[in-house]
Amino acid sequence: MSFLEFFSPLDPCLESYHTEIMETKTLYYDQSWLDELDVSVLAIETCDNRPALVLDKTILYPEGGGQPADHGWINDVPVVDVQFAGETIYHVVADASSLAPGPARLKLNRRRRTDFSTQHSAQHLLSATILRLTGGATISMHLGDRFNTIDVDISALAPEDLLFIEDSVNELIRENFKIITHLCPPEDANSFPLRKKPPEGEQLLRIVEIDGYDYSPCAGIHLTSTGQIGTLAVLGAEKYKGMMRLSFIAGQRVVGEYRLLREATGAASRSLKVPQDELARAVANLAKKLSIQDKQMLILKERLASLEAAQILEETHKSPLISKVFSDRSIDEALRVGRALQKETDLFVLVASVPELKAALLTGRTDADLRPVCKSLLEASGGTGGGGPTYYQGSFSSREDLNKFVKGAENHEYFNQNRR
Repeated sequence: MSFLEFFSPLDPCLESYHTEIMETKTLYYDQSWLDELDVSVLAIETCDNRPALVLDKTILYPEGGGQPADHGWINDVPVVDVQFAGETIYHVVADASSLAPGPARLKLNRRRRTDFSTQHSAQHLLSATILRLTGGATISMHLGDRFNTIDVDISALAPEDLLFIEDSVNELIRENFKIITHLCPPEDANSFPLRKKPPEGEQLLRIVEIDGYDYSPCAGIHLTSTGQIGTLAVLGAEKYKGMMRLSFIAGQRVVGEYRLLREATGAASRSLKVPQDELARAVANLAKKLSIQDKQMLILKERLASLEAAQILEETHKSPLISKVFSDRSIDEALRVGRALQKETDLFVLVASVPELKAALLTGRTDADLRPVCKSLLEASGGTGGGGPTYYQGSFSSREDLNKFVKGAENHEYFNQNRR
């Protein structure tokens, strides 16, 4: 699979594509061990509005074949992306102000290369194993900076299926099968039992073989044996567009995630004062206790709101609208008092939250319709909101707008006309 298969006519790098094609000699396949290289900067252009260099040769792999681009440095300036456009490779740099056409030193970020080569090789092994065990073909894959995913054409995978797949892949890793790259031509692509259909019309096709276990057309850079992967972990699976999307990591990423998990479980173990192997039980018990406490707290809040509503009613005189502005409560807390008032009186009720700049009008009357008056008040005060005949809520962009809405409601003739 060549890079041209992944090239789109809409590639942003083509905005700077010149009529004189400058071809870059690629060494990332045949001399993948190189970490540094003397190069010549042929031109400084742009790629997706970013400064980009065209070099006479490169050891940095451009994005393609499902594998993210290599990163590195040129004269100590970070190379943050590498893109293939037409027959030109663009080395996108963070800043080109210190660079000029001529000799330069190109360096590879070996850690990133090794990481993505590991993830990509593991993906081939995982996809081939899933196909053999379940018949589900991998339709697409994504290699991320932290997690990777593959979309498998199968309707469901049980947790025990994932465990069996994971164990099977790790067994193949320990078997340390060779990973071999074939070039077609000179070899014949039709002589390989390919896991997926190769692109058509390619002059040179790269086929990655896992020692008789899997054959897949791929332009990515891979390890030389499965043993170098180290280990693979299937993190989970979820339904996605009628398929199953599996998340996985491999190699050093597994160690990194284990360390994060170890730190998190250690902290939780210390906080809950239980051994780590009892964390699940302790968390379940804690969740149960919190659920009970939440229910008890809600009952207490409702009782307190009823008491507060009763006190407000005692202090209410002849006004048909009870107006209460809370300077230290959320709108949900304010509404708890408002709904308690709604149950106890047929007066109109307005509650407002200063911290959230929100207000609500309520009534227990079935012959009232708050919508016309609230829409009018919101327009006059610059607020937005919505609701029904007996409940309407508004939001405001400033304290002044909220105050204007409240004052407008307190003085509105609608409430005086509809007093009982």
